[in-house]
Amino acid sequence: MQMNLFENIKIFIEIVDSGSFTQAAENLQIHRPAVTKALQQLEQESGVRLLQRTTRRINLTSEGEEFIGAASRYWPRRTICWNRFAPGRPLHGQLRVDMPIAFARQIVVPKLPAFYQAHPDLEIILSSSDVRRDMLRDGLDCVLRMGALDDGDYVARTLGNIKMTTCASPDYLARFGIPHTLEDLQNHQGVNWINSSSRQVMPWSFQRGTVTEEISIPGKLILDNSEVYIAAGLAGLGLLQGMNFFLQPYIDKGQLVEVLPDFPCPRRRLSLLYPHRHLSHKVRVFAQWLEGLIETLR
Repeated sequence: MQMNLFENIKIFIEIVDSGSFTQAAENLQIHRPAVTKALQQLEQESGVRLLQRTTRRINLTSEGEEFIGAASRYWPRRTICWNRFAPGRPLHGQLRVDMPIAFARQIVVPKLPAFYQAHPDLEIILSSSDVRRDMLRDGLDCVLRMGALDDGDYVARTLGNIKMTTCASPDYLARFGIPHTLEDLQNHQGVNWINSSSRQVMPWSFQRGTVTEEISIPGKLILDNSEVYIAAGLAGLGLLQGMNFFLQPYIDKGQLVEVLPDFPCPRRRLSLLYPHRHLSHKVRVFAQWLEGLIETLR
């Protein structure tokens, strides 16, 4: 263990107490770059991300909060504090993650017992929402997102590609007929989806040969919640287009019927976003576990 390790911990504590790198450097009477270097070394040696930082603000990660608490309690016994965060340690502390409702309910939560068996000391704070959240503002370690990504202060790790399906209820098809071509869709009603960030209604995507076509389908209902989206389709309010694993159970029961099989919707990318290029150990393990779950959907 390097002798300057504990100096780096001291500098880290000063950054947190003062609220800025510049103020920490002034308080400790050292150069600003030395403060940055100390934090980088501390994060590299501990194997965790301690601060989430942008040009505007800094926030403690969940590991950073635990680290600062351990440092305060164990500073007279500094080695004990360090060993709690040494690389190769079992996962512990909290993992704060946000993901779409459908994915949380049908894919992740049913498999969590096995994950906890492997990592019994990890506490997961799981928020499930179809509204996109700000990772830094909400203090999240990672976010699961489907489809195209907006520019932002994050790193994206692709986990896989999800099959999509177009369908409708038998009652809707009995009243409006079954669409057989993409041109038929202009005579139908779609339950449309709105992007919670851009507030734009999302186009419907279809594969015609080697070309992907995006189409706007008439509709009287626009939603941003997957559970309500399913309810609208089951009520016969229009065509649906969504993740196959979410729709297939209803198709198997005859509550929904797949349409336009000759014009499939292209698969949509599923990504795990995290705030910085330094991927923490617990997020890396969780990402690998998610990849395994997605493999079962292909």
